[in-house]
Amino acid sequence: MCEECGALYAALEISEDDYRPIGRRDGCQCGSLEFTPVDESVSDIDLEGDVTDE
Repeated sequence: MCEECGALYAALEISEDDYRPIGRRDGCQCGSLEFTPVDESVSDIDLEGDVTDE
């Protein structure tokens, strides 16, 4: 998750506490290069989201 804007990306852990989003060499769309893993401590994100077939 981008620490600046909260955008979510699939990412690789390059080294301890250094994450890079897959497919985005320049970092986040907002320009930030700071990311944090998403886990149960991020309480305002609905990881179970409703998916509909349309």
